[in-house]
Amino acid sequence: MSERGDKGLTLGECNLVVSKSSCFVRAMGVIDDFQARLGSARVLLDGEENNKIKAVQTDLHQIMGSLYQRSKWEKGDERIKEVEEDIKSYQGRIENLEKFLIPGKNETEVRVDLCRTGCRLVEKELVFLKKKNKKKKLYFDLNIIKYFNKLSTYFYLMWREKLDN
Repeated sequence: MSERGDKGLTLGECNLVVSKSSCFVRAMGVIDDFQARLGSARVLLDGEENNKIKAVQTDLHQIMGSLYQRSKWEKGDERIKEVEEDIKSYQGRIENLEKFLIPGKNETEVRVDLCRTGCRLVEKELVFLKKKNKKKKLYFDLNIIKYFNKLSTYFYLMWREKLDN
């Protein structure tokens, strides 16, 4: 099972054997890392926040499947709207958003901030993947990049609220 991996190869998009250094595998790797960061934050959160992060984790599984299969992410429009609503809710509760703050006040806010930075890494890798695969005509649902862009704002605001409290 791991013989392919021993040679630096793995299954990539459309189950093709590719190098582990490929743009596609790198993108999947940062999504996997983000998934772990979400789990790390989720264990410290209760109620609605816990449920929202679990929903993001479910989204990531669907997004990875969409990327592997070169298909549209069916829940993209719906989930982007939900995240935008959550952003508006946070914006209404947080004052002085332009103020520079340093993470490290408590464990919960640090883990949420790691989710924010992990989300930004995913977004950058996906933009790079899209750009690199333009010649291959990879089907790329632009809602996926839009979702991660909105999601990083969501985690920034969640972090700010945790830091301010």
